[in-house]
Amino acid sequence: MKFRAVRPAAIGKVDAIIVPLASDGTTPAGLPRATKTIVDRIAKSEVGAGRLYGVTTDHGDTRVVVVGIGKLDELDAERARNFAAAGIKSLWRSNAKRVAVFVPAGAVDEERATRAAVEGAIYASWRPEVHRTREEERRVAPIDTVLIATAKPHANAIATGEAVGEAVNLQRRLANEPANRMTPTILATEARGAAAGTGVQVEVLDREQCRKLGMGSYLSVAQGSHQEPRFIVMRYRGRKGAKGFDLGFVGKGITFDSGGISIKPADNMHHMKADMTGAASVIAAIVAVAKLKLPVNVISVAPCTENLPGGGATKPGDVFTSMSGKTVEVINTDAEGRLVLIDGITYAQREGAERVVDVATLTGAISVAVGPFFIGLFGQPRSFVDTVERIATAAGDRVWPMPLTAEYKDEIKGEVADIRNSAGREGGAIKAAAFLWAAVEDGTEWAHLDIASVDWSDRERAYAPRGPQGPSVRTLVGLAEDLAE
Repeated sequence: MKFRAVRPAAIGKVDAIIVPLASDGTTPAGLPRATKTIVDRIAKSEVGAGRLYGVTTDHGDTRVVVVGIGKLDELDAERARNFAAAGIKSLWRSNAKRVAVFVPAGAVDEERATRAAVEGAIYASWRPEVHRTREEERRVAPIDTVLIATAKPHANAIATGEAVGEAVNLQRRLANEPANRMTPTILATEARGAAAGTGVQVEVLDREQCRKLGMGSYLSVAQGSHQEPRFIVMRYRGRKGAKGFDLGFVGKGITFDSGGISIKPADNMHHMKADMTGAASVIAAIVAVAKLKLPVNVISVAPCTENLPGGGATKPGDVFTSMSGKTVEVINTDAEGRLVLIDGITYAQREGAERVVDVATLTGAISVAVGPFFIGLFGQPRSFVDTVERIATAAGDRVWPMPLTAEYKDEIKGEVADIRNSAGREGGAIKAAAFLWAAVEDGTEWAHLDIASVDWSDRERAYAPRGPQGPSVRTLVGLAEDLAE
């Protein structure tokens, strides 16, 4: 799918035109006369045609897709993103190849709306039914060109939207794959493939290399699986000659989570193939940063393994030494994500990361706390948490800051070791964050994104079908953009 900026008068011949319609009947300036006539007729004859993300299609020589955007004064980047996605989704089963999208104008400026619309169009080009054998059940319209119609051309906004949109879809594709087709080794191969030609350097550490580095906490999770663990490290240096890294991204990479000896219930365990969404996020984000050639240094760390109850699996009560030197008492083997993350966080800091953001489908408790619409945000110091919240909100990731105070450090003290990986159900998501906090060194700015509440949806949404939703990638790229500015 290629994108090109055009003025409304220069659209030319297309197979479909996607037009925003506000609830008060307002349409964008510059619509071709024939198209405006059709849109005005729809606005008058179809009750609620301007309702948010409602789609009405006129099947003429040129298909006209009218998408409601609600009230103009409420139009933001998220609505622009979802508007474009809803329009493209309506063409899934069509033969449209060349499509024009009129970018809505409202409370958000045209340049930001352009970037969001490009992202939305790319999101809508992805479907989860990749392994179905009937072509009609996995078919997406063969759109090869999308013309972005705006009053002024915004080439940079289009390029950024493409890089971010493709990164989100990469994350979704990786998270959607079944565990037998996305082992730690395969995920490492995918990381190398995604980084090819971008300037990102990829290093993959095996079990023995991790053992020599003292990653006892991470390796404890890998003991029950026949699949070899892979510790993926990706480095991008946009500031040549600068030491260390401005940003460190750390992603939980459990390619399948059975819970280990503390085994999970059978219901919905198949969704645990996506327990590596954090790893997919940091892999995709650093590739996008490199494609945008941002003048920042970024390291992405993805500790990957399966968590299975094999004969050599970790047992509740076992004690291991983490890379930081802290001893860890494993109370519950299903609280494994934090065990791999603390060694990932330590590794990023030893590589010189000044700021660390970890991303993980870490706790079911976060869903209880915030439901299916928000990411749980934790971290220290408060100023950095505020920065992450601001950037995430602008990027379209809905986050909710959660408390994290010294009292919670006391909660995760072990009976026979320095820290324990489970300390009861009350405040479960906060205690998990406190466990990660134990690996954060003085002077490091740190944020933790618990995406377990939003990484997967069983419901269709304007910008995504059921399945992986792609959270946090936009936030990570946004942080790099913010530092670059």
